[in-house]
Amino acid sequence: MVLAAGSGERMRPLTLLRAKPVLPVLNRPLLHWTLARLARAGVREVVVNLHHLPDTVTTALGDGRRFGLRIRYSREHAILGTGGGPRAVRDFFGGEPFLLVNGDVLFDFDLKRLVARHRTSGARATLALRRNPGGYTAVVTDRRGRILSIGGRPRPARGTTAMFASVHVVDPALLDRLPEGASDSVRDLYVPLLAEGQHLLGVRTRGAWYDFGRPSLYRDAQLRLVPGRGRDRALVERGARVAPGVRPRRSVIGAGARVGRGARIERSVLWDGAVVEPGARVRGTIVTSGGIVRSGETANGVVVLPAAAVGREADAGGRVEWREEMAWVDLR
Repeated sequence: MVLAAGSGERMRPLTLLRAKPVLPVLNRPLLHWTLARLARAGVREVVVNLHHLPDTVTTALGDGRRFGLRIRYSREHAILGTGGGPRAVRDFFGGEPFLLVNGDVLFDFDLKRLVARHRTSGARATLALRRNPGGYTAVVTDRRGRILSIGGRPRPARGTTAMFASVHVVDPALLDRLPEGASDSVRDLYVPLLAEGQHLLGVRTRGAWYDFGRPSLYRDAQLRLVPGRGRDRALVERGARVAPGVRPRRSVIGAGARVGRGARIERSVLWDGAVVEPGARVRGTIVTSGGIVRSGETANGVVVLPAAAVGREADAGGRVEWREEMAWVDLR
């Protein structure tokens, strides 16, 4: 199951246009990367829950055939949470362990290994862990990987500390412990299991992992992932129109984007259909579909998007400067 039903409040104003799990990452919807990794791990059927801007998710994913998957959707009128979402589709999982994946992270680690460790461990659930850089809930394990506490619950413990990487393998029978309605997989399921002395396993993972907690992190993660070397490297999608002589520096430019003669693009992300007019300067900025940076303007550390998408009553997630039909939202 892929959890894609969040409201995306921390990612505004981007999530005023699309649900967070399908924001473009290196010119592909974020969930395209997730589904491709699930397919490579041998997954064939996936359920995706929906709430905020659900049509943007179903349009981006379709029925899953392009990934070699069969996708089913579960629409939530009220957000059910990381426990309640799976509980609502309990019958989908049958009796076999299933992968539960947050739809708003980009990761690249060995899912087959995670599932194999779960099957041989006898654990009720297995959590993918990684080094905690600080700021994330601490998961404490013993030397064999048995989880002792999560966020100091059910009681403080000593051992090896890591963070939960938002990917886990779950025994579906555990869902029967949850009430119908909203619940949290950690608070309402894992912490009570630990208090009972049941076996939860933590497996250290290697590979990329990015949490897009706010628009600036979303921008910076992509800039780190741009292939190649040097500051002039850029990912320009086929179908983008970049004027001769313009050399984007460490930027991502989507299909159908237009960059005019004499424009400068540095450390920025341009969505499909974004426009940077001749002579404009764009640095550290996200220009969304329908966003326009006009000739002579300098966009530095902002999100540029159509004003109609924001609306003067909307919470855009930052200070907004209105420029005719465009809204510029401060990223800093």
